[in-house]
Parts: sequence; C-alpha cells; structure tokens
Amino acid sequence: MLILFLILIYIRTLHGPVSSLETPRVESTFNVLRDTGEGCVNSRTVWDIFWSCVATIFACTWSAVHPNVPGPRDSGWTCFKRRVVTMFYAMIAPEFMAWWAMRQYFGARKIMRDYNEHIAKATPPTGSIFKSVREWFKGPPVVEQRPETVRPWTITHGFFVQMGGFLLCKGGRPARTLDYEGLKNLITNKAIDKPTITEVEIKDRSKGDCISKGIVVLQTTWFIMQCTARWAEKLPLTELEVITFAFAVLNAIIYGLWWNKPQNVGVAVCIEEKKVGTEGDDAGDADTVGSETEAMMQKVGWLRRKLKEDFEDIVTEESLTNWLWYLSPLRLVQWVLRPLNKMIDDKKMPDGALRVPMFYAEEFDDNVVGFASLAIGILFGSMHLIAWSLDFPSRTEQLLWRISALVITAEPTGLALLAIFVEYGPGWLWVTFPVLIPIVLGLPLYVIARIFLLTEAFLSLRALPPPAYQSIEWTSVIPTCS
Repeated sequence: MLILFLILIYIRTLHGPVSSLETPRVESTFNVLRDTGEGCVNSRTVWDIFWSCVATIFACTWSAVHPNVPGPRDSGWTCFKRRVVTMFYAMIAPEFMAWWAMRQYFGARKIMRDYNEHIAKATPPTGSIFKSVREWFKGPPVVEQRPETVRPWTITHGFFVQMGGFLLCKGGRPARTLDYEGLKNLITNKAIDKPTITEVEIKDRSKGDCISKGIVVLQTTWFIMQCTARWAEKLPLTELEVITFAFAVLNAIIYGLWWNKPQNVGVAVCIEEKKVGTEGDDAGDADTVGSETEAMMQKVGWLRRKLKEDFEDIVTEESLTNWLWYLSPLRLVQWVLRPLNKMIDDKKMPDGALRVPMFYAEEFDDNVVGFASLAIGILFGSMHLIAWSLDFPSRTEQLLWRISALVITAEPTGLALLAIFVEYGPGWLWVTFPVLIPIVLGLPLYVIARIFLLTEAFLSLRALPPPAYQSIEWTSVIPTCS
C-alpha cells in the first residue's frame, strides 16, 4: 500500500515538461486537451488509464483469489495478513496462482469421483446452466432422502475438502484438519459419520456468489474488450494496460477453474469422532498439537532437512551425481523462492495441523496439470511482448522491458521443454544437467523481471505518446464497472 501511495504522489506531480527523454513524448494530459480543443469527447487522462488498470488488477489479485479456510484460533489480523501475502504472490507470479487453481481443480475432481465410487456409491446429479436458471426462478426440486442413503458429492465438495473445510473434533474440541485421505480412512473405520453437508449448504457458507463473481468477470472482460477495440482502431496501449491485459486474461482462466470453489469461508465443519478411546485421551492436548508440530518443523531448517532427505536416498554413483548437480542447486533455489514453490508443490498436510497450508492441493499424479500450467506461463509471458514496439520514456527502459519479457517467457518454455525431454526422452544426464542449471538459476531472474515489469508499467505513465490519450468512441456510451 505504501508503494502504491508513493506511485500516486509521483504521478500526481507529473505536470512539468520532460526534457531528458530520448523519444518525443507529451508533456502532460492537460496540454493535450488544451492543444486539441476537442477535450473531453475522445480523450482520456492519465488518471483514467491509471484507475481503470488498478481496478482491474485489484479484481484479479484480491477479489478473484479464493483462500483456504482459516484455523479455529486464527485472528482476523492473521487472516488479513495471509490474504495480503496471497495478493502479493498473485501480483508477482500470477501464473503460479493459475497453477495452484489447476491443481485444486483436478484434485477436486479426483476427490469427487473417489468418494462417489467407494463411499457414496452413487453418481452426482448432472447440472447445466439452463437447469440452474430454472431452479433459481422456480426453486430446487424436492428430492426424497432416506436416512440410510449417502448423498453423492459434487466438485464443490472436492474443493471444500482441499480448503480445510472439515475439522475433526474430540470431545467438542478441534483436533486436526482432515484431508481427503484422513477423512476417507475415518469413514471406512467407522470412526466418524459420513458428512451430510450438501452443495447448497457449502455455497451458503461462501462469501461469493454468482453475482459477485460475475461482476469481477464483467470488469476484466470489459477491460479486455477495451484493449481489443484499441487494437482494432490502431491506437497504442500503454505499458500499464499491457500488464493489466495479461492479468485479465489469466484471471479468466483462474476464475474458470475456481468457479465452483467456495470463497472466503470463515469456519470449517466440525466432525465429531465417535469413539473416544486411546486416541481421545489426548483431547485435552488438542489445542497444542498444531503449534507443537509447527515448532518442531521450524527447529530443523527446510533446506537442511531436504538436503538430508535427498542425501539419504543416494544408493548409486549416478544418484550421487544427481544429488550434487541437480537436487542441491534445485533445493537452494527452492529455499529462496519457497513461497512460489508451495504454489506448485504444496500437497502434504502436517500432522495435527488445524488448517491446511496456504497453497494446499490434493496430490494428483498427472502430467496434464504440469504441462497445462507451463503453457499458461508461456501465454502470460508472451503477452508482455505486445509492448515490444511501444514508445518508452527512454531507450534503456525499452531494452530492459524487452529483456524482462523474454525472461518470463523463456523460463516456462525451458521448463516445458525440459519436462518433455525428461518424461519422453532417453534421460541422458549429460544433456539434462547443462539445460537444467540455467533454468534453475534463472528463477531468481524471473522474479526480478516480474518486479521490473510491474514498476516500469507505472513509471512509464510519466510520459506517454499523444495517441495513447485518444480514446475509442464507444467508451463514453458503454458503462464500465471500474
């Protein structure tokens, strides 16, 4: 927020002439309006561009994020900080957010199918848009539910489990959050009753409905339409609009994956354990289980623990070479970029935890998720190349933009090619390592490039070319949500 405030002050003071620019630019928006005489009809100001882009970016990074269920003792301040951190990651690496959303989507489908096949032994009712609209006007049909029958789960239930929506309680006190495997084992052993919560009840807990989600989708869609119309009219985009356009396209993908995921659920469903035997004797210590587990994990550093685990798996000379030249530098970079790594590989539930990890998703062994996520990363990076030939305040800034755009495009491309070679190639180590090392070492450069692109997008507003102030004619007719 402080950075945004300083940028606002900086832009607000940009009314003087710019004398050190290498390319001819306009001194200020007010000079454009004064010189043209047409003023407010087909012109826009820096503030129009700024607020339109900021509103869209905010919708893509704050409103569109679907956080997991907080722990029973998490304060409001803790939840807010967690939300801000998630928003920061969404701005730095939105393609990683898409990766997380895709992992949760496929994980939700896996949970739904497994539960209906092995526990409910039924198929969920098929739904459609027309059916949802009809039920919205006439109400849902009356379905006779017998006590001995088990309701089939929908994909919403699969999302709810991954969010940490089910909390095991012993003697009325929270013991631990249940992942799907833990929930399934307890049901199989008849330690708990089968959850009876319906899809409608889960959606009732959600703070986001079709209307609120539709407004965000409308906001981002409207911005994409504006950019498309400017291309059709052969009007240039600003660097900030290019950044926002990339966010908007990626947001459409994320929202499509998370459409059935509940949003901002504040309280998990408590499932009471039936038998309070030897396991129930420690119910009084349930409040300290999560904190003690987290403390033990913090005592042993993440990097040291991972290197030790990898070293213990060494059985041959080839695995030793693999540990020395591949796993060690990879773990080092993962340690530096651990929050981003959690988005793509956070699939383990700590024992006794009272909430799921921030970027948790059910483990799904399918290469489709990895390749599709890398394709999304390539798409997101390539959209920054749209600004390749735009006017920049200086030649240096244009060159840095081009390098940064190539970095964030080349990194997922290299990872995709490497994944294809490892999965389907002969697996030659002497070929894999020379290709892998630049990719691994390029991850910090990727973060630096992302930060530069975001910063330059705002700083470039200080001097825009005259055509950038010209607006398309129908913008004053069609209302916008921003």
